[in-house]
Amino acid sequence: MDDLGWRSVLFVPASRPDRFDKALAAGADAVCVDLEDAVAPAYKEDARAAAVRFLADCAGAPDRVVRINTPRSVAGLRDVLALIDARLSGGTIVIPKIDSPEEVCWVDQLLTEAGLSVRLVAQIETLRGVEQAAAITAATHRVSAVMFGGLDLAAELGVPASWDGLLYGRSRVAHAAAQAGIPAIDMPYVTVHDADGCRAEAHRALALGFTAKMAIHPNQVSVINDAYTPTADEVAEAERVVAAWKDAPDGVIQVDGKMVERPIVLAMRRTVARAQASRRAEEKR
Repeated sequence: MDDLGWRSVLFVPASRPDRFDKALAAGADAVCVDLEDAVAPAYKEDARAAAVRFLADCAGAPDRVVRINTPRSVAGLRDVLALIDARLSGGTIVIPKIDSPEEVCWVDQLLTEAGLSVRLVAQIETLRGVEQAAAITAATHRVSAVMFGGLDLAAELGVPASWDGLLYGRSRVAHAAAQAGIPAIDMPYVTVHDADGCRAEAHRALALGFTAKMAIHPNQVSVINDAYTPTADEVAEAERVVAAWKDAPDGVIQVDGKMVERPIVLAMRRTVARAQASRRAEEKR
């Protein structure tokens, strides 16, 4: 599976197909049509049909994504079977509320049996899921990223969905993603008209290892994209360090008056990779 290169993932309810085009035009790197929390049980069937049509038309940008219901539910199994019956040629499926790697394997096995090359994103948002984070991210090669779902986790913990209350869960998910070599996508910032708050939380999550964030309103997209795109100065510094390291005779060099060792070089390489991913995302639109 190829690198996603996402910075922003904009969510839209599957029960509102009238909003799909607006979401696709908002500038997000990916648009996720949600069959889970955003859709009441009475509307699941019609929403499922709309989500299938959305994902079936996966050519061009932005990337198209569908979040199904948990595969531990009848609704989730119906979601998976409907997507399989559509004979999808691509796209991405988000699996929410994962408690164990076996749940990811169920969906992977069904897609493999159907011969479909569909990517999976694992959403970790339960206490059991946090404890199984490393196993979940390594469950199958289809897992192309992991999402942190803080609202459900906060409800299970019985705490506010604050930074401090969710720091342990966020960190576990970021560590699991790094171990698996896949991107980590942070939870949405729920105060949709607070751009400064959204920007600040995006940068704090970046410092933990997240490289993308969910959005629940189009006006959050540009804020998130900016937060996860390295600045020109950051890229220039990283490229100088990476270039200088090629000629390092003993594993320690000096760049711009600073001592540089291998861990710093690895961080600089990640910055260069993020910049390249950001450029690819912009070019796809």
